[in-house]
Amino acid sequence: MDTIRMVVSDLDGTLLSEDHRLTDEVVDAIRQFTSQGGKFTFATGRPLLTVRSVVERLDPDLPFILCNGAVIADRNRIWEKSLLSLSGLEGLLREADSRGLTVLLFYDHEVRIMRRTPDAEAFEIKEETRCVLAERNRDRWLEENVQKIILMGDIETSKSLWHKHAEGFREQYSVFQSEHNFWEIMPANQSKGAALRRLMNFMNLRPQEVLAIGNQMNDLDMLQTAGIGAAVANSHPLLKEEADYVCTRSYGEGVIEVLEKFCLRNADSVAGKKTS
Repeated sequence: MDTIRMVVSDLDGTLLSEDHRLTDEVVDAIRQFTSQGGKFTFATGRPLLTVRSVVERLDPDLPFILCNGAVIADRNRIWEKSLLSLSGLEGLLREADSRGLTVLLFYDHEVRIMRRTPDAEAFEIKEETRCVLAERNRDRWLEENVQKIILMGDIETSKSLWHKHAEGFREQYSVFQSEHNFWEIMPANQSKGAALRRLMNFMNLRPQEVLAIGNQMNDLDMLQTAGIGAAVANSHPLLKEEADYVCTRSYGEGVIEVLEKFCLRNADSVAGKKTS
């Protein structure tokens, strides 16, 4: 097997613990890998605003993937970003709000919400940020572009509203479920996998030199892009079916397991072989 030169991991549900912490044990395993010459980065649905503490702990020396691939950045600057317009989505957003869903609008430096809800408060706690109320009774908020949108709440309601409103312009957007109650709307052709391919080209890496780890279906094309795609034990069942390796451990402990098997002790590993 080719030596794994770069590992990229999802954050929430994967690298972070169940209560969204980065444990010392995970940091130690990553540092052991990088001390041997490996490169480590992450790919997340979060914006730069809410990953500052992770960046400070990991101190990655290469760019990371944000907003599910719409943004690539490092600690000092945004390398590239793709934005979407709200103007064609007004009907969807207003109906989602009236149906009790929490609408999250992601900008460069803040996250806006259409109203305060228990889900919005849970999001603020998880991501350690304070959301700003959008001026939804004025037209100005529709004139600005965003990095992505999340409809938060009952996932079947979100899906049905998307299919109701998106007829005729769905090709302008990428949509997927990223958590059990997150329906994400992104710029077209943007994903973690697409961003990983751009990062691999920049670093002149072949797929077989890259390992990706995730837990949700928005991680699928990232796992497929890498030479080895691993799913932690708490992953979505469909992601486990597609992964090359399924961990016996969950969350950050699963990441440690993958590093030990394929990067720190990888003599007996076989790339591309599905293992459980």
